[in-house]
Amino acid sequence: MNKAIYLFYGEEDFLIEERIKELKSQFSGSSFSIENVDSSDFSPESLAASLQTMPLLGGEKLVIIRGFDFDKEQAKLMLETLKNSSEGTMIVFQAGEVDKRSALYKWIEKKGEAVEFKSFAPWEQAEHERWVRARVHQAEKKISDRAVELLAETVGNNLRLIVSEIEKLVIYSGERGEITAEDVEQLVLPGETSAFELLDSLREKNLKLSLSLFKTLLKNKEDLLSLLSLIAKQYRTMLQIKAGPNAGRDPWQIARAIGGSPYFIKKCAAGINRFSTGELKAALAKLLEANLKLKTGVDQAVTFELLLASLCEG
Repeated sequence: MNKAIYLFYGEEDFLIEERIKELKSQFSGSSFSIENVDSSDFSPESLAASLQTMPLLGGEKLVIIRGFDFDKEQAKLMLETLKNSSEGTMIVFQAGEVDKRSALYKWIEKKGEAVEFKSFAPWEQAEHERWVRARVHQAEKKISDRAVELLAETVGNNLRLIVSEIEKLVIYSGERGEITAEDVEQLVLPGETSAFELLDSLREKNLKLSLSLFKTLLKNKEDLLSLLSLIAKQYRTMLQIKAGPNAGRDPWQIARAIGGSPYFIKKCAAGINRFSTGELKAALAKLLEANLKLKTGVDQAVTFELLLASLCEG
């Protein structure tokens, strides 16, 4: 193996770990040594010692430096150390933010590979869907369009959590070749699914269904302040669509303009004609009032039920 150096950085640590696993999988046998170095115990001197120490039986070595801070002054000091690293040593830096102006970053970019791993933005739903489908395909299964939508609604863009849920769905679906929306509804975060069902019922102004779903959430010990925040997000989004220049535009365009999931925005836009701008503003005022009551010890269940009744008026 030729001398190699990698820098993997960014907010999506799950994808970084996946890439590191890929590098590890390229090597096998007892002659390959892996050394993990934590940045808290890290210095140019310790790196030099690590890079110059080869496995007892010879062979190749992988040094993984986790949590490295490129803003530190020591980044300048280790450049010569890296230049003098032994043949047969692969070096991987894992970092959050990096200073692309630093001499170290520029050297790694020139001599090796520097890759930024980002989470999917809310408006990058198409890319997110492709990633989910590819992940399901690795398990030799397919997934329906509606199942992908439900995963996005209930789990969001947390890739580590999505992979965990996909693994459960693959097992749950058994011999069937496709994961369905019904599988997701039965297995994936049923409390959050009910929360989104509650949002649907509020957009339809269906008080009976709203109260029934709320009782289920209450029984499942749903955090009511978090639920209130989710409801408020829906009414704010509807107000932005109603009052802004976004009405009638594609949900993906609106998502890029105001932020948020295109699927969520699509649902909000579909029910927008049931509400006037004044109603949406009044709803936000009611939500603020309920938030204050919940935080001051007033009976939370009663406060929430009265809020739902008020939101479904008319």
